[in-house]
Amino acid sequence: MKFTLSTVTKCSGRLGVLGGLDRLPNLSLQTPAFIFHTKGGSIPHLSKEAMQHVSGDPSCFLHLSISNTLHMQEAIKASRITIAEFIAQSNCATLLFVRDPSEPPIPGLPEKDSLPIYTRNGRRNITLEQYMTLVETFRPDAYVPLYDGDTDASSSKKRDQKSLDRTEKFVEQCLEWHRKSDALQSSCLIGPVVGGYNEKLREQSVAFLRQSDDAFAGYLIEGLHMHGPSVARMDGSAALGIVANVCKQLPEAKVRLCFGSYDPALVLEMVAAGVDVFDTSYVYLKAAQEHRALVFSFDVTSTEQEHVTELDTTDAQWAEDFGPLLPGCKCYTCQKHSRAYVHHLHNTREMLGPILLMMHNLHHYVEYFKAIRHHVANDSLPALRNHLAGQKSLPPYAPPKEEKLPMPAAQKAELMEPMEDLGEKQNKKQRA
Repeated sequence: MKFTLSTVTKCSGRLGVLGGLDRLPNLSLQTPAFIFHTKGGSIPHLSKEAMQHVSGDPSCFLHLSISNTLHMQEAIKASRITIAEFIAQSNCATLLFVRDPSEPPIPGLPEKDSLPIYTRNGRRNITLEQYMTLVETFRPDAYVPLYDGDTDASSSKKRDQKSLDRTEKFVEQCLEWHRKSDALQSSCLIGPVVGGYNEKLREQSVAFLRQSDDAFAGYLIEGLHMHGPSVARMDGSAALGIVANVCKQLPEAKVRLCFGSYDPALVLEMVAAGVDVFDTSYVYLKAAQEHRALVFSFDVTSTEQEHVTELDTTDAQWAEDFGPLLPGCKCYTCQKHSRAYVHHLHNTREMLGPILLMMHNLHHYVEYFKAIRHHVANDSLPALRNHLAGQKSLPPYAPPKEEKLPMPAAQKAELMEPMEDLGEKQNKKQRA
């Protein structure tokens, strides 16, 4: 994997092209850009046919996480094919990472020689040997060594130090394994930069990775948050300082990745700081969990007085609104369906609801990054930043609470008797 830097602007970030994969030499990605967040190797709620309405080019870069692909290992090993072939995405680049940016971790302390992975079957500790065996089975186009990046702004200095020490140990062992492995000769490595919000530890992490700079095709900035929906509401001021300092220390000729469901305004700040690649977990969380359509404006020439960043499709005010989700949008959803129909799909719990929202949100995000690249090329990113800052945001999403019907007295009495018997049995066991 090779990154070609084309333009570095004064206050708007940089432009480049990511490509040079051994398996897909003609595949490239213009940066700043995003790679598609996946669940089990598939973009959530969208089939390959539905994705054609979002992007005419079937080739893309996919973000895979071992938390939702671990269960595929035995089947892929028996099939003797790569994970790209197994998920029927041979024309796409597969990038394997440890964490799923859309899922918060399960609380608990990490083991000394293993890392907790949060699979669909619960928490599981995975050792370095198990991880590298999994990578050899999958043979992705690029992957990150095992690392401990479960830190955020509230982490103690001791926890940040432990994160760095464990990561250095894991990375050294992964590099040694990678050099000896015949199966991974066509796979690229991405170096994880950790250290929490401690600048000195971040400097140590970068210095350690740069000792093996030739082995890494790029760098992943980790340890800024604990992933999940809360990232969209995080205060990015402290994280921006860390990201900016890390980017200054990293080599310019290598791509920089930073994953998480960041707010679009924070994405702009990170682009200006020097980050090249993000992911689409923010789009997925808005569509699938919050049922909201992205409608923020990135046209700085717009004369409309008030802009709203999101549209809540669960709101009853759209029940008889037969206009598109976003006037002027060219996506399939806005061209074929109305706000009232999407609202109806949510009320009836139809599977088509999140599908249409994902198609719209992904299309909107694609156009947003086109606008970002345009402003970076013209060194006018501050104008786009000011345009976004003046737009109104909806209140934070709160999951609806299901109303419980009062239980009849007779049914309540029937349930209380077995509970009392169970309590007596527990007391007898404790006495024994």
